[in-house]
Amino acid sequence: MREVNSGAVLDEKTRCLILVGIFSTVRDAGALRHFSGEALKAGASKREVEAAALMAFSVGVSSAELSIPVILDIVKAKEQERAR
Repeated sequence: MREVNSGAVLDEKTRCLILVGIFSTVRDAGALRHFSGEALKAGASKREVEAAALMAFSVGVSSAELSIPVILDIVKAKEQERAR
């Protein structure tokens, strides 16, 4: 996957947000969790991660809305982690 972004054409946040969108449509919860967390680490906000996940839903990919509960769990865990 890194070869596609050779020369870091996309910054890490953007790369991760794109992958959130992809994995929200294919319903891969493990990859969605991973890249949502990576996007947050790279500086994405909760709203940006949600928007990336729902972008496909807005154009008719109906499975994307199932990603929101996963993203909310990840955001909650990150917030609890920061509070420690």
